[in-house]
Amino acid sequence: MIQLRNVSKFYYSKGMISSGITKVNLDLDIGEFVVITGESGSGKSTLLNVISGLDTYEEGEMLIEGRETSHYSGADFEEYRKKYIGNIFQNFNLINSYTVYQNIELILLINGVSEEEIKKKVPDIIEKVGLSEHMNQKVSRLSGGQRQRVSIARALAKDTSIIVADEPTGNLDSASAEEVIRLLADIAKDKLVVVVTHNFDQFEQYATRVVRMNDGRVIEDKVITRRNLEGIEGGPLTGKLSNKSKFKLGVRNTFNIIPKFLLLLVVFLFVTLSVSGVYTNYKETQSATSEFGYNSFFQNYSDDRIVVKNKDSSVITDEQMRQIGELSGVKTVVKDDIMLDKNVDIENEYLSFYGFVYPIDSLETDIDEGALPSKDSEAVIATDPEMGEIMGEPEDVIGRKADLYLEETGTKLTDLSISGIVYLNTEDSDSDGLFSQSKLYLTDGKMAELRAYSYMSASDIKIEVGSRDLKSEADYMQYRLIPMKGVAKGTAIVPDEFNDYYSDGKAAGKNIKISAENMYFSSKASLKTSQTFTDKNYDKLIGVDTYDEHMSDIFISQSDYDALFDKGTYQISVYAKNSHEADNVAAQLKSMKMQYLPLKDAVSNEFDVEGITGIVQVPFMVLLVVVVFFIAYFVVRLILKSRDTYFAIVRMLGMSKKDIKRILDIEMLVVVSIAYLIFIIAVVLISNDIISFEYIKYLTEYMSLKGYILLYLVLLLMSYLISGRASRKLFAASAMQAYRGEV
Repeated sequence: MIQLRNVSKFYYSKGMISSGITKVNLDLDIGEFVVITGESGSGKSTLLNVISGLDTYEEGEMLIEGRETSHYSGADFEEYRKKYIGNIFQNFNLINSYTVYQNIELILLINGVSEEEIKKKVPDIIEKVGLSEHMNQKVSRLSGGQRQRVSIARALAKDTSIIVADEPTGNLDSASAEEVIRLLADIAKDKLVVVVTHNFDQFEQYATRVVRMNDGRVIEDKVITRRNLEGIEGGPLTGKLSNKSKFKLGVRNTFNIIPKFLLLLVVFLFVTLSVSGVYTNYKETQSATSEFGYNSFFQNYSDDRIVVKNKDSSVITDEQMRQIGELSGVKTVVKDDIMLDKNVDIENEYLSFYGFVYPIDSLETDIDEGALPSKDSEAVIATDPEMGEIMGEPEDVIGRKADLYLEETGTKLTDLSISGIVYLNTEDSDSDGLFSQSKLYLTDGKMAELRAYSYMSASDIKIEVGSRDLKSEADYMQYRLIPMKGVAKGTAIVPDEFNDYYSDGKAAGKNIKISAENMYFSSKASLKTSQTFTDKNYDKLIGVDTYDEHMSDIFISQSDYDALFDKGTYQISVYAKNSHEADNVAAQLKSMKMQYLPLKDAVSNEFDVEGITGIVQVPFMVLLVVVVFFIAYFVVRLILKSRDTYFAIVRMLGMSKKDIKRILDIEMLVVVSIAYLIFIIAVVLISNDIISFEYIKYLTEYMSLKGYILLYLVLLLMSYLISGRASRKLFAASAMQAYRGEV
């Protein structure tokens, strides 16, 4: 049956090579009861492991029924153990979480025995070893002698040609040992039984042959009793583990250790919530960006903002604004709407600020540093400290003068100082507008001043100088109108190039006609040039050294400037409490006969914002799922570590890598499905207001049937990959190496 020809086994550890067995030659056949004995470390257990295919060998040749095995792979030896070898181990190597019946059933399932045959065969074998009354008891509760009898029963049930037993009586009392030896002797009548023991005296009266070993070599091979071996045939088992049996074992393994099951369930509940959270966040962002788009007119975009004006484009009165402010769902009304879409720069030695302008009445938080403005020249800034706009301590900024530049108009105000600071979090920055990370809060007086500047930038301006008609448009003005203190009402100070526009070469004392027109109003002014300026007299006339900034500007009085551009409020913005309330507010504005534009409906399709967002977010979403996968894998691997002994045992019993992988797949599938079912039940209960769980309610806000199906498919894929990685770890070493590592 087995032939060993000069077989040697070596072990490698920390760069050292040691010999397990050396040049062993043996012929073993069916019907023999072979006892291998020797002192500890003599190599007897190594020889048994080579014979049983648990360990490989490095030298010589082992033949099974005349077939060479030196070329066998790990899978080949697994198949050999499955077909030929029945193991009885000193440490029993039973599945402690299984019952007596299930342990014996396991070996039959591995070898493809049908359930009908198992139900007939297992009780008879259990009765034969005297354990009928313990059939449905977990083996962890049995005595040592009872466990060894279960191990023998398992070997008997397998009914292979070869039974190998490593110190089968080592952990037993004398009475139990005698029972085990008699059972083995009875088995040896039609099988090859090979027993390793250091106590040959126990087996002497039953053994047909003794092999003595010392220092890895056979020093004696003695036949005690010769049997007639004619008519006794050995042969391999050929059955395979069926898919039904794989499913049965997978489900059994799911629940047979409750703490392990609960830990795995918690892990996959975490995975379910995490993956659904990633998906919900993705859909939420998609929903937001689908409403966003690009709008060149309203830079300070927010889907809760509604732009409002009278249908006849007349001035909106204070009473109208009061009524609008009292509408249901309105958070605030911004009078100087035109300023909301204007960016400003504020600069001094300790401040470099860029943001949008808001009226001080719209400030809803407390001041963190300083105080609210007490006069028109003071302002409050709101900024995220991480943006680095404040380059000193708060006391360096508060009370200090700063220059304010209004974009588009090129206007510079030098009489502004910061009275207070509000610190924003990045998450809060979009409360009123997508780009409103930093904000400048001004008094009504200063807002009116800037509003006039903004109306000027939005107007078509014509300037008649002598015989010339000069035109300056909103987006490019050759000549800007600048209000200036010290300029008398009805007069203007102009660049000296204006002299060229008159036939006598003198602009002083001549009239300038100015007209402004925009979508809301038109206005006119007739001014007289008082003086002209050059780079030589600019400082004296204007009072500051800013010639390079104003060499082409026309300076007029503040009252003339206001008469041209400060005509009242024609357009306001209404902010709803949230984007959902915006539709309700719009319906009420319609009933007031107002003309309105919800900004969420005023987006351009010029750019595929949703597509661009998807390009950025999809890889990020995949990355998060991968992170969740690896977190889950490492935790699951730690949990499954407690079951490595189980996997090592079933490998030694002959279960293939593929079958173990499938059983682990089924186990992960069952746990994932239960976790998913719990999630769905929670969703149903929350949807029907039976229980309250805000986070899960948030997760389901954007979930559709397609989303639930996708979630389950992702969970199945993750469980499959986790079990795959885990099983690869299990097979990183041979069955015996894996078992030794666990023991």
